[in-house]
Amino acid sequence: MKSPFLLENETEYSLWREKKLNLYPLNINDISIDLDIKNISSDQINIIKNTIKKYNYITYKFSSYITDNDLQFFCSKLNLQSSVSNLFSDDSGISNITNEENILKKDSRSEYIPYTNKSLNWHTDGYYYPENISVKSFLLHCVNPAKNGGKNLILDHEVIYIFLRDHNPEYIDILMHNDVMEIPKNKNNKNSKNISGPVFYIDENGLLNMRFTSRQKNIIWKKNDIIKKIKNYIFDFITNDNIYVQHLLLKRNQGYLANNILHKREEYVDGQNKRLLKRLRFSKRI
Repeated sequence: MKSPFLLENETEYSLWREKKLNLYPLNINDISIDLDIKNISSDQINIIKNTIKKYNYITYKFSSYITDNDLQFFCSKLNLQSSVSNLFSDDSGISNITNEENILKKDSRSEYIPYTNKSLNWHTDGYYYPENISVKSFLLHCVNPAKNGGKNLILDHEVIYIFLRDHNPEYIDILMHNDVMEIPKNKNNKNSKNISGPVFYIDENGLLNMRFTSRQKNIIWKKNDIIKKIKNYIFDFITNDNIYVQHLLLKRNQGYLANNILHKREEYVDGQNKRLLKRLRFSKRI
C-alpha cells in the first residue's frame, strides 16, 4: 500500500483515515496490559505491537518493582535496544525525571522543565534533534507518583494530521518543508548547532513522524501569514480538550510506550517520596 501520508495518495488516505477514526472515541483502559517482568509472553509482545500499530501507544502495569535492567530487558523484547541519550541520561540511556529544581541550582539541569515540578506543555520528544537522529519512540515508567498532580495528557499525532489535512491540505505540505521550525543551539552544549526541520515527515517505511513543541521561547517558526494560521489551528486543537486527548495519571509500576506521540504533563506536588519517572527514548518505532 502506498503511504497515505503523501498528499498525492488521496485514495489510500481516505481508506486509512476511515479506519483510523473508527477507533475513536477511546477508553484508555481498553489499551492497557498487565505484565510480569519474569514472564513476558510472545502473545503479550504481539498485543503491545498490534495496539501501538493502531493507536501509536499502549499503557502497561507491572506486577512488581522494576529495575533499570528490567526496563532495558522489556524494551529489548520489543527490539528497542539502541536508546537515544541526552545531556542528563545515564550510560544506559535512562533519564530520571524528577524535581531537581531546588537541589541543583548550579546544575543546568534545573533549567529544563522536565526536571522541575512545573507543567510541561504539548510536545514530541526530541523535537530539537534533526531527522537523521530523531526520536521515534519512548517509554515512560513510574517508579513513584506525586502526592498530587502530575497527570499526563497524550494525543496520537496521526489524529492531528487528519484534522489538519481535512481542514487544508496545503497545511500538511507546508509542515513537511525542512525550514518550518528552527531550534537554536543549546547554550549548555558546546557542540550544539541550530536545527531546522519539518513538523511532519515520512520515514523510509512510509510512516508518519512529528517534531513539535508548544514552547514559544527559543523556538523560531518561519514567518509568514499561512504559518501563523497553521500554528493557531494546531494550538487551538491541542488546547481544547476533545475525545482524542487521553488523560493518564501513572501509578507505581505503571507506564506507557509510544511512537513519539504528542504529550504534556500537568504540574505536581511531591509528598515525602519525590515523584520519579524513568524515560527511555529510541531512534526506531515500535
